[in-house]
Amino acid sequence: MFMTFGLFNVIVAIFVENVLAAAKTNDQLVKKHRLRDQTYLGNKMVELLMVFWDLYREEENCEVPQRTSGKMSLEELVERAAPMQVSVTVFNKLCRNSKVRDIFRDLDVAEEDQTNLFEALDVDGSGTIDIEELFEGIAKLRGDARRSDIVSMSLQIRNLQWSLQELLAIVQLPAPAAHGPPAPQ
Repeated sequence: MFMTFGLFNVIVAIFVENVLAAAKTNDQLVKKHRLRDQTYLGNKMVELLMVFWDLYREEENCEVPQRTSGKMSLEELVERAAPMQVSVTVFNKLCRNSKVRDIFRDLDVAEEDQTNLFEALDVDGSGTIDIEELFEGIAKLRGDARRSDIVSMSLQIRNLQWSLQELLAIVQLPAPAAHGPPAPQ
């Protein structure tokens, strides 16, 4: 009896292990497919822009005439949202919105990346982000870091270090005398 019970436990354990392995593989395949699906990315970015635009208008009390025909076209939305400059305060309020969090989750932007997302997206250091910074940053933050991302960042840092060393060497050179010897005091 104990032998039969033990044998069934082993069989159940093997079955559960295989099911978990298959589920993990399936999740990885779905995630890989989603990362490659540019149509999915485009649709989610449009959805994100619409939510950002609506919430931004409410937050900034923007008066924008409503169209009589209903929804605005994508071209019109991009045209109206192009000058949008979102400050860190407004951005943090937008990120607390459940629709925005859902879109970030759908785009595989990791929770830990969302905490300092504004700093990562504000590439020009202006203190505001525009839609171009938003789209490019979100597209690059999708999914896990890949080996190519890490190597690229390492090479960029090394290049920056070399440039700084060259600049330091130039700055530390003695300056040539401009107008002869110094005046006596």
